[in-house]
Amino acid sequence: METYVDKRIIRSQKAIKSAFLHCLAKKPFHEITISEIVRLAEYNRSTFYAHFESTEHLVQSIIDEALQQMIVHIRAPYEHMKEVDMRQLDANAITVFDYFLQNETLFKTLLSNHLQVDIRHKIASAIENLFIEQYEYELSTSDIDVKWLYIYRAHGLAGMIIRWIEEDFATPAHVMAEQVLKLMTVTTYKFTVTE
Repeated sequence: METYVDKRIIRSQKAIKSAFLHCLAKKPFHEITISEIVRLAEYNRSTFYAHFESTEHLVQSIIDEALQQMIVHIRAPYEHMKEVDMRQLDANAITVFDYFLQNETLFKTLLSNHLQVDIRHKIASAIENLFIEQYEYELSTSDIDVKWLYIYRAHGLAGMIIRWIEEDFATPAHVMAEQVLKLMTVTTYKFTVTE
């Protein structure tokens, strides 16, 4: 049975989160007050406390929601598949970069120095957990501890996403999707030391 959530609750939570992010874009987290948030959201303190215990709880709720949606978008190209061949995936089906682009203000704000939460680590950890808990890679060699492959790839993807945001989304989302597919299947055997 599906649980019904009152639209007024959704609306008030959304307004409070939006007001908080508006404040966070302008000043550091520790300077933001609940009174300021509810005034901007056009609600009262009791409405705030009906949904959130504190501003810390509010920011954690925003981050958790953002990371859950990120995982949905990472899984989107193959959510109905049992076995995935990265060489056969269509880059157009990869929506995670579109998700970050559509939520540009949110992620730029979360990555700003106004927030003392390591969102970079949280993004990487969420991807790492997805890979470890839900994927089983086929390896061409047995001398690799697969845990390190998951961590390596998760942090690589997180690093790409974060750098892309920091570079103001300069590379088109579809190009980022193509690059991710190529990077997931490329093998390098040697390199040259240039200096």
